[in-house]
This record gives sequence, C-alpha cells and structure tokens, in this order.
Amino acid sequence: MLPLACQSSRSSPVPAGDGGTPRQILLTGTDVVGLSSLAVGPSGALFTMTEREPLLIELSPDGAVVRKTAVRGAPEGVDFESLAWLSGESFAIGTEGGCSKTGADRILLATREGDAAHVTRTLDVPLSAWGAACDEGHGLEGLCAASGKLVAAIEEALNGEGKARYAPIERIDPATGERAVFRLSLTSTKDEKGKISGLDCRARGDDRIEVLAMERHFEVSRILSFTIPAKGPGTEAPIEPRVLVDLAPHTNGGKRNFEGIVWKDDTHALLIIDNQYGEKISGPNELLEVTLP
Repeated sequence: MLPLACQSSRSSPVPAGDGGTPRQILLTGTDVVGLSSLAVGPSGALFTMTEREPLLIELSPDGAVVRKTAVRGAPEGVDFESLAWLSGESFAIGTEGGCSKTGADRILLATREGDAAHVTRTLDVPLSAWGAACDEGHGLEGLCAASGKLVAAIEEALNGEGKARYAPIERIDPATGERAVFRLSLTSTKDEKGKISGLDCRARGDDRIEVLAMERHFEVSRILSFTIPAKGPGTEAPIEPRVLVDLAPHTNGGKRNFEGIVWKDDTHALLIIDNQYGEKISGPNELLEVTLP
C-alpha cells in the first residue's frame, strides 16, 4: 500500500487515451476497508480480498456483497495482495511478507467450500530468478490465470541500463511446476516510482496470453497491456507494454490507490480502490469502470 501523499507530476506526457470519465461503483453490504485485489469469475461475478484479514468477498457486478468467506490455513504474518479465479471454487492468492523466512514471495492455492476457503498448496516465487533479493514490502501485487497458467507480477522495480526499469513477471504452470520469467518495461521514471499493482489475463489462441496491467504510484496511474507466450522459456529481452489509459486525472490527488484490475468486457476494465493506509481511510470502498481504447 502507499502513503497518502502526492508526488510531483510526470515530467513528460504519456501517449494514451484518457478513458473518458470513469464510472464510480460504490460497494454496498460491507464495512471492511483495505480491499487490495480483484478477480472475475463466471457470469461476471467479482472477487476481492481484504489486505490484512483472511477474508474472500464475492461481489455482484454492481458492487453489492454477495458472500463473505473466511480463508483458513494461510501462513501467519502475510498480507493478501492479489487474487485470481482458477475454476469452480478454486482461487490463487498472491501475498506479501514473510519472504525473509523463505527467500520467496508466496502464492496460496485455495478452495472455497461451505463457510471457508481452505489453503491447499503454496507456490514460491523467489526474486533470485531475476538476480534480485526479495523485499518484505514488495510482494505479489499482480496475479491472474489463463491457458492453465498463472501470471504473477512482483511489486518491485529492477533497474536496467540507463534509465530503464523493469517489473518481474513470472508464468507458472501449477500442474507441472514449469516456470518462465520475463521483464516488463515500466513506463514511469525512477523518480515517479511506478510499479505493477494488478493484473488480469486471457488466452489469445493456444500460444499467447494477453495481460492487462495497472502501473501506479500516487499520481502515476496507467493501464498497460502486453502479451507473453503461453508455453516455452522466458526471455531476458524486456517486454514493451502499450499504455492504454492514463488515469492520472482521476487519482483524486494521488489518494486513489488502484490495487486490482479486470476486464469487464473487450472495451471496459474494472479497478478496485485500496482505501486504507495504516489507520487512515482515503475514501469509500469503490470500483471504477474505465473505457479502454
């Protein structure tokens, strides 16, 4: 999560549509705060989690709470940062914290049954795959599923040559354990400090996965898109994303912290706002519907 303060504006314009004026959808039926993930399931059902409480929340497309489910069996001391619906009642949960003990950030595989969702497996995502060390404050902020694979993004910026900055991206086959690592070029500068805070993905044929991503840090708020191969090895060559929408005018002075993103349909995305930092609440529980180019 980010402190509620403002950074200076971007030093150069970003070529992107403004998405028009986003439609605000207020969440109803819950008083919890700090919703830090978003996933979409069958028939448009939405799922989110509270960052510091093991609680899975199902939402209707209009933002009403349908069901709350306790998550049991998660390691102690982790925050819940990202979420992906897999199939049926199965989910993957990206976490933050605890990497100093394991050397890796962790994905929890969980199944919802009755009044609880039980963690059944844990997948480690070590930053050593990119030649870096894990950071307790930068966990798995982005997670999505397509083509039987998970795609994970770590909220970390790897420095390249010159001014280049990259986000670590990993594709994981939870069935076989096959992994491939990639580097996504970030569009913000070192001073702007943008990082990936949410992912959604979908299959493009048998060989490609299309990814929708949120890059943000205070007033830096950009929706990106890129593709990765659905199988085979990763690559050292950086992936150059396309900037779809620049949401800087809609950050409420940097207080809107965009933490999760999903496709609603081919021309619209939904984003969820994490409204908590420490004991401070920056605004209501809300979704934003954004028009994509």
